[in-house]
Amino acid sequence: MKRLAVLAFLVLAGCGSLGAGQPHTLALAFKSGDTYKYKFHATSKQTAGMAGMSVPINVDTTAAETVTVKSVDSSGGADVTIALSGFTLKTSMGGVTNTTTGEPTDSVEVTVHPDGTVASVNGQALSGSSMLTAVTGLGGGFFIAAVLPDHAVKPGDTWSKTYDQSVPHGTGGVHVVTESTYVRDESTGGVNAAVVETKSTGSIDITEQNAGDPASGSISVKGTFTTDVTTWIDSSGHRVVKSHSTAHDDVTIQLPSGSAAGSSPMLQGPVTAKGDSTTDLNPA
Repeated sequence: MKRLAVLAFLVLAGCGSLGAGQPHTLALAFKSGDTYKYKFHATSKQTAGMAGMSVPINVDTTAAETVTVKSVDSSGGADVTIALSGFTLKTSMGGVTNTTTGEPTDSVEVTVHPDGTVASVNGQALSGSSMLTAVTGLGGGFFIAAVLPDHAVKPGDTWSKTYDQSVPHGTGGVHVVTESTYVRDESTGGVNAAVVETKSTGSIDITEQNAGDPASGSISVKGTFTTDVTTWIDSSGHRVVKSHSTAHDDVTIQLPSGSAAGSSPMLQGPVTAKGDSTTDLNPA
């Protein structure tokens, strides 16, 4: 009887290990009306160059983030609303530090694919300014996730995706190359999660017209960025449990000569930005 019990244990253990190694899907599965809550934290350390000067700019943002699924299309893509509350923004520039607290007045409408990539913000493809915000961490509230595969995978598997993002009011776009790895399975917060890491390299070459005042001229953004995003995906619930990302950017911005900013002596000629940022989404 004792031998049978030991044999049964070995058989069950063997079956369990085989099941754990079976490929499975990691795509996000959205449901209209679902709400996810996170603790949002972003930091950015940039060096801005303008008028022959170099100015360090540090930003630290914390907030409570609520993601609400408004609708889901036939392909599984979702329109979600991202809102921040309990907002604290600390900025340091030129030796002067300011802290702002309060409740942001606007939420962000984002369209997210099942593979975790963002298709649009506020109904429009990512613009140069919103892409720069997402990379540098100077703003907040964007959906942060690794790039997930469109086929079943198991720990150790890798995949790559390349995609281009155009701009709504101009020419050029953003070219991104991603390499992703299903790193491991891990229990976090009582949830069985698949840990996925995506390393990306991107180039920005955008010229945008001022949608509110086309006569004021255009703004151009050129440069490169790299990101490293690790996301914990609920294996059964197919949702983002938490995410951590780091990014490095090196861009040059040419402001419209006819704009108020472009006419400022401090902002004549190109403005450069170079630095590093982090973003964290943790369960609330």
